[in-house]
Amino acid sequence: MELLTHYNGAVFFIDLLGMGALTQGLIPLEAEDYTPWLEHHEYEHNNQFLAAAVVAEFRKLLAEYAQLHTDVTVTQLSDGAFIWSRQPSAVVTAAGTLMSEAIKNGVLCRGGMAYGQIIETNQAHALGRFIVGQAVTDAVKLEGLAKGARVLVNSDFPHSLWERDKAFAERMQPLFEPFTNPLDFSVYDEFKWYLVPKEAYQSQDLRLLSKEDRIKFTKIRLKLANVVRCAPRLSWNSRTGAGRVQVTASISILAQNHALGVSHNFEWNDSVEKRSQSIVNSINQTLEADTDYVYRH
Repeated sequence: MELLTHYNGAVFFIDLLGMGALTQGLIPLEAEDYTPWLEHHEYEHNNQFLAAAVVAEFRKLLAEYAQLHTDVTVTQLSDGAFIWSRQPSAVVTAAGTLMSEAIKNGVLCRGGMAYGQIIETNQAHALGRFIVGQAVTDAVKLEGLAKGARVLVNSDFPHSLWERDKAFAERMQPLFEPFTNPLDFSVYDEFKWYLVPKEAYQSQDLRLLSKEDRIKFTKIRLKLANVVRCAPRLSWNSRTGAGRVQVTASISILAQNHALGVSHNFEWNDSVEKRSQSIVNSINQTLEADTDYVYRH
């Protein structure tokens, strides 16, 4: 039996932001950084156990998704993971779902997604699956290009998605747009996973959203921004200059105004000085109660 198989498919590489600095002890941590992750355990409060707790949460999310969605293969490599499939639509759905679920659980990630050659082991075994190929190389390279919780895609991805699943590609068309890197003004293709919640991937045509859905999706997106901005689990991410750049960029992405044609009053671009779950809950109530969301065609 041959060990390897190869085909054209889609790959999503997702990586935890800040883990390298955390495991190398480069982040000056304080008591409030450990508490949200380690308070219910008897582990030592140091950077390595904090890193382990974050990676364990990431692994839990991946395992839960893999168990429920057998149309993709998932392999974790420490603080990163590959999700791949012959069907690009399955990988798009996985990317959008995992990026939002990670933030909800206090885990900040960034991703790259590509379509192309995949070479993999043809069966699972005790060491897990491995994957190489041009699509893998492209996905990893794209992940490192942007700041914040973005997912960049290679230029072939939208067309390949359309070829493999035209109906899905047409419904998802608003989520694929160019992104200009403000650091060097390079233009990349982006998968704007944050514009709609995971439920919208199943059947909704995002080109034909009602005003009510656009406002509803905006509120959901702003709640993700609220987590990044105020949740205690993300306290450690903001302890260094590099970390604050990633956090601020993520807040700016998630809280951007006029997305889906909706204007709002919560165009944040920074985190709060003192994080707490009560602040998260209070702002979420304000987001729901606010009546000044305006949709312009």
